[in-house]
Amino acid sequence: MNLLKIKIQTLQINKPMKNILLISTLILGSVAFFTSCNNSNNENVKNETPVKVVEKKQMGEGETGIAMAYYHQDSIATQFGFYREIDSVLKSKELNFQKELERKYRAYQAYEADVQKRMEANEITGYQIEDIQRTAMEKQQAIQQFEQQRGAALQKESMEYQTALMNKIAEAGKEFSNKKDIDLLFFYQKGGQITFINNAYDVTDEFINFLNDREEELMSGFEDEVEAIQEVEEN
Repeated sequence: MNLLKIKIQTLQINKPMKNILLISTLILGSVAFFTSCNNSNNENVKNETPVKVVEKKQMGEGETGIAMAYYHQDSIATQFGFYREIDSVLKSKELNFQKELERKYRAYQAYEADVQKRMEANEITGYQIEDIQRTAMEKQQAIQQFEQQRGAALQKESMEYQTALMNKIAEAGKEFSNKKDIDLLFFYQKGGQITFINNAYDVTDEFINFLNDREEELMSGFEDEVEAIQEVEEN
C-alpha cells in the first residue's frame, strides 16, 4: 500500500513593517507656532543686505507687519540630540520585532522541511496527515497573528512617542519665538507645501542650539506625556 503523499502549504509572511512612522515624518503638515503680534509698522522696507528675521515685514498696504522665520525639519531630525535618541529607541524596537518575526518564520520552515523529509522516507502514515495539516495551519496562524498584533502595537507606540515629541518641540518653538520676537515660526522641508522661501528667514542653527541647550528640560516628564496621550486614545 502506497503511503498518502501530502503537501504542506508554504507560509507566506508579509514583509515586516519598514520604518514605522520614523521620526523623520514626525510632523505631517505645516505646523505654525503663533505668538503675540507687535503693533509696529514698517513701510516698503528695502535693504541691500539680508533682512533680519525679527524685523516686522509689511504684508500689505495698511496691514500690520509680522516677523516670520523657519527651520529645516531634516536638520532637526539629525542634529537635535533628543530627537535622535527617540528615533534610535523606535528603530531598536522595530529591529527586535523583525528579528522575532524572522525567527518564527525560520522555525516554521524547519518544521516544513522535517515533514517533507519524513514523507520522502515513508515515515508518515495516512493517519498522521490530518494532524500534520492541522499543526501546520496553527503555526501559520500564530505567526500571522504575531505579525499583525505586534506590528500594530509597535505602530501605535511609535505614534504616541512622535506626538509627545512634537508637543515638546512645539513648546520649545513658542519659547524660542517669544525670545526672538518672532510672530510666525514654521518648518520647511523639500517636497512640502512651501515652494520657496528666502534664506534670510532661516533660523535652523539657532533653533537647534536652543533645543539642545534645553534637552534635559524637554526630556523631563516625557514619559508622562506619552502616558497622557495613551489615556486620551483609550478614552
